[in-house]
Amino acid sequence: MDQKVSHIVMYILAATLVLSVALVLLTKGISAMPHQWLGVAIAAVLAVAALLMTRLNFGPGH
Repeated sequence: MDQKVSHIVMYILAATLVLSVALVLLTKGISAMPHQWLGVAIAAVLAVAALLMTRLNFGPGH
C-alpha cells in the first residue's frame, strides 16, 4: 500500500510541475520564469525524475 501511495504522490508532483510551468508560460511568458529557459529545463528534469521514481519497487514482496 505504501508503494502505491508513493507512486501516486510522484505522479501528482510531476503533474503539478508541468501544469505550473505551462500556466506561467501561457499567462506571463518566459520572463516570469525564474532563470527563464533554464528554469523550464530544470522543472522538466524534475518532472521526468518524479515519473521515473514511479518505476521503483520497494518494500516486502517487490
